[in-house]
Amino acid sequence: MKNLYRRSLVKYKDNTRDHKDRRKKIAYAVFSYFDSPYGGIEYRKSFTAKPGTPEADFWEIAPEIITQD
Repeated sequence: MKNLYRRSLVKYKDNTRDHKDRRKKIAYAVFSYFDSPYGGIEYRKSFTAKPGTPEADFWEIAPEIITQD
């Protein structure tokens, strides 16, 4: 099992079209995760929420540590 550690917010859009269903509006954020708390290989994970969600709320939505099998 591998742990991924959240590092930084890479991209944030508070009101954009969903890339899967262009009729819907969403808020969108991409976070950078690393396989070591001190650096290493970077992975990126995106999260969505209802439109107008503040950037600070995404820090609570995105987990600090993701465990992969």
